[in-house]
Amino acid sequence: MIAIARFRRPPRWATGKRIAFRILPAIGLALFADPAAAQLGGSIAVDSDYRLRGYSLTDDHPAVSAQLTYDHPSGFYIDLSALAELSRGDARFLGVIANAGYAKRLSPHLTIDAGVLRSQIRSAGRYSPPYEYTELYAGAFAGPVTARIYYSPDYRYYRQSTLYGELEAGFEPISAWRVSGHLGMLVYLNSASIYDAGTAHKDWRISITRQFGNFEIHTALSGGGPTHYEGLWVHKRTALTGGASVSF
Repeated sequence: MIAIARFRRPPRWATGKRIAFRILPAIGLALFADPAAAQLGGSIAVDSDYRLRGYSLTDDHPAVSAQLTYDHPSGFYIDLSALAELSRGDARFLGVIANAGYAKRLSPHLTIDAGVLRSQIRSAGRYSPPYEYTELYAGAFAGPVTARIYYSPDYRYYRQSTLYGELEAGFEPISAWRVSGHLGMLVYLNSASIYDAGTAHKDWRISITRQFGNFEIHTALSGGGPTHYEGLWVHKRTALTGGASVSF
């Protein structure tokens, strides 16, 4: 699994070292910019499992993640995330995800955006391929509803192209509490692995968050399907996860 700084919740993603080296200097320059001209923020989180698009990126183990977000008043933004698996008392760094894009507010209730994302996450499991791919994306934010579509020419395998669409919505039933939902579907356009072209994978998530200033605790129920394809296990079972994060 994937959120546009002023206009969006930051994505829970990560990127390769080459991209990180290009992004970090830009973030460093933002530190010396006029505070009214740019926004720089970040967060650190610990979760019982790190799940994305119905998959566990940490092989059902606890995870720690960190994120930096740079948001320019022009609409340009950069997000950089890092992920590590916590198992047997040790932390194992898995990789990074970065995305850069541009958001344009068309009205007080409508924002559109587009950008590029690179994931460079090695597999925490012994027999699973890494989560290494590039995606181009475009989306719209209308009130509490977000819709996006992603195209990848190399989704986890060379020359394996995919389309991924997602729909998310959230609301605050009472102060400091947030309930959100997510639906997604991945379609293989040209497959280099076990999947046939046209094969579709679906995922979903329902989450609840309680905020205490810059600190929050959260829990989520998520899953995906199909769980099996050609006799192989391809999605984890439905899982209940929990965690906490602090933002700065």
